[in-house]
Amino acid sequence: MKLALSLIVAALFTISGLGLSTSGAADGSSLVLTKCTSCHSLKRVCRGLGKKDLAAWEKTNQRMADMGMTITADELDAISNYLANAKPGESPVCK
Repeated sequence: MKLALSLIVAALFTISGLGLSTSGAADGSSLVLTKCTSCHSLKRVCRGLGKKDLAAWEKTNQRMADMGMTITADELDAISNYLANAKPGESPVCK
């Protein structure tokens, strides 16, 4: 009975779009790999890890958007949050 109830609840969350998301660092890193590397090398991005806080990354990334990077506000936030929390030398950005 508990299993059936759990499956029903999980199905309802999935159908309604309220399921838990696996966004965050994984999405941020994949966005860095696709968006940032369209103009910059990973080496350049990697050099900035651990040197800028969230506000500095937001300013930098907004400047990139203003220069023509095609990106949504949510993607911009995900990239800034990822880069602000990534450690120097961290994979996959710093291979």
